[in-house]
Amino acid sequence: MFLKFICCDVFTRIACDLVAKSPNIIDLEFVPMLAHVEPDNLRMLIEEKISNTTNNQTGRRYDAIILGFGLCGNAIIGLSSPIPMIIPRAHDCCTIFMGSKERFMQEFNNSFSARWSTTGYFERTGARMSDYSYSDQMENYKTSREYMSYLEKYDEETAEYLWETLHPKIESHESIYINIDGYEYSDSYEKYKAAMERLGVELRTVEGSISLLKALVDGDWDEDRFLTVDPGKKVAGIYDLNYVIEAV
Repeated sequence: MFLKFICCDVFTRIACDLVAKSPNIIDLEFVPMLAHVEPDNLRMLIEEKISNTTNNQTGRRYDAIILGFGLCGNAIIGLSSPIPMIIPRAHDCCTIFMGSKERFMQEFNNSFSARWSTTGYFERTGARMSDYSYSDQMENYKTSREYMSYLEKYDEETAEYLWETLHPKIESHESIYINIDGYEYSDSYEKYKAAMERLGVELRTVEGSISLLKALVDGDWDEDRFLTVDPGKKVAGIYDLNYVIEAV
């Protein structure tokens, strides 16, 4: 297959390696990770890249677009494409780094609000996110465009639930570092460990996996792990722990 891979640059090391080894022919394009701080802006960036992909003047005709994103604060809600689009069923990149929803639940079941990091995450945020403080933007969430969009669709109680689910306050005294075997080239672990020590936070290391990203680039798109959005459909949220998103 000839695929276009639009991917968050938090996965740069892994994505480049997997694309090089994939049986498919893949054009890879990244979106800056910190764009996720403003989900509406991230959505516009992804939409622009989808449009450029399907309206390009190069004569290339892709079989599908694959997205290296999770729900990401509703950033992918409403996305559509004139060619099939495949998306991991994940709330955010943490599940993707863990390799499956099951592994995510196993390690984060009692600590959904725990701080966490990986080489890719720390490299792409650096000192700007090293203290993982809860920002003023989060405290004033009721004036945000994202929260207002929930109120347009749901009642206030549901809007509050969605916000709290997608933006949990950091209440855990534990931090989790997801080790991705074979991709720990930098000193991110040591720097992240030092940052957590300054905060007085206990650090726990768990083993991540590239299996979900590998299946995405290799075309192994089973319904349990991936959503296929056919032309004429768009992405909608389910907000559960199994399917996460649907095509409507």
